[in-house]
Amino acid sequence: MSSFARCAALLFSLLCACSESKAPRPNVLLVTIDTLRRDHVSCYGYSRATTPNIDRIAGEGIVFDNVSTPRAKTSPALASLFSGEYPHGHGLRDLLQPLDGDVPLLAEAFARAGYQSAAIVGNYVLKNRYCGFARGFDHYVESLPSRQGVPPDDVPQRTARSLTRAAMVALGFELAPARDEGDSPFEPATALFGAERPWFLWLHYMDPHGAYEPPSEHDIFHSETPRWIDPAQPQGRRKPRISEYNIPPEARDAQGRFDAAAVIDLYDGEIHSADGELGRLLEALRARGDLAHTWVVITSDHGESLGEQDYWFEHGFYAYESACAVPLIVRPPDDWKDRPQAGRRAGALSLSDLGPTISEWLELPPVAVRAPPSAIHGVSRASLLGRDDPSPFATFSEKIDGADLPGAAQTKAVRLGDYKLLRRFARGKPDAAGRSAALKKIGDELFDLRADPLEANDLAENPPSDAPLEDLRGRLLEFGACDAPFEELEATLRRRRAALEASDADALRALKALGY
Repeated sequence: MSSFARCAALLFSLLCACSESKAPRPNVLLVTIDTLRRDHVSCYGYSRATTPNIDRIAGEGIVFDNVSTPRAKTSPALASLFSGEYPHGHGLRDLLQPLDGDVPLLAEAFARAGYQSAAIVGNYVLKNRYCGFARGFDHYVESLPSRQGVPPDDVPQRTARSLTRAAMVALGFELAPARDEGDSPFEPATALFGAERPWFLWLHYMDPHGAYEPPSEHDIFHSETPRWIDPAQPQGRRKPRISEYNIPPEARDAQGRFDAAAVIDLYDGEIHSADGELGRLLEALRARGDLAHTWVVITSDHGESLGEQDYWFEHGFYAYESACAVPLIVRPPDDWKDRPQAGRRAGALSLSDLGPTISEWLELPPVAVRAPPSAIHGVSRASLLGRDDPSPFATFSEKIDGADLPGAAQTKAVRLGDYKLLRRFARGKPDAAGRSAALKKIGDELFDLRADPLEANDLAENPPSDAPLEDLRGRLLEFGACDAPFEELEATLRRRRAALEASDADALRALKALGY
């Protein structure tokens, strides 16, 4: 054999060895469950078995105990997950206002890494024309076949049952039926992924968003003792805010009260329904052997207020933990070389950090931050998978909307360790000439979340000696300084709402029907 031939043979063998040593990329299943409170997921200590299938995944993976959403609204929160930026960075501050086209997204990083990808969403506000999330996905399935949608105006949605069936078709487990709920054509009509490349699949379940109407087989929680609430008798400092469409007639009495326990039973049934449908998909992946080569990431866009601060059966109006604390369960592939032991992590992170974290776990091209980068944006917390880091890590939340309502409060909040500081702003009523009053700080609220997770005891007037007040105030000022002035934000939101009303009045009616 000539020296050239020997060199060629050696080079060929080295190339083969390198090819064989590089493991194929894993699949990724990202599941977001709309309106899922962390403390109503049973693996987080809830007394009811609402999530047996999620619990099984949790038992095989890592449960993150301190994860927050930057905004308790669907599209701003998910924009943070997909962009790695807080709302002031990605610019999506309200529903039905799509992301700018220059905001880099996680799905684009998957595409650059050679993944085939698809999204299947069940929420009206996640239609691409209203959110702009389809960039980077090969397929963006936004069919909303349920004609019996979200009251009071039947906003269309995709139920958990239909959405799971769509995922089963997309992954080749089932053939697509001809028709879906409401007798609409079923989407997707065929499998979306081939066997030659890894896949990234994002599923967004609409359940348990109101109205709380679990299928009969999941309507299994029934409180023994009613909890009658009289809206005419506020329980706290604020006027009650009640999402009336979530209260069925059988949960009301002749005196105008409602049984909060009975309504929460239905909310928990919706969670059980979403978990059951997700469980069908997870079992199919397990039976085919796919779960061994798949990252499973389960989280939520936001929670739901169930009476905290006299806010009933809705979300989005405040920045408290009932709506801002979200679950995060991660199951790495069985064959991942750095797979950790199952366990829990106390280290904090935001949904804004999740995109960069996933990118590092998967060794994807990083999700870029638009220049110039904000002083506060998402960062990778990938190291938490292998080892805990409970040292204080600041996460931020906000409530920025209702600009057209006199007295509507705007909120900026920071959580650091066990403490959370919220600062609220509002403008007074217009004067006799119709001029708006200036926006003013109306107060701080301080909570010890370890002792008071439902934020019932405001410590701002008498803060504990161990509360890191100076650090909290400094972080909050830094968070606010990243943003445009409130007056400018309010004007922008007013203009966008007016434009939406002029261009798509039906969409604006749907938005109001969804509770916004």
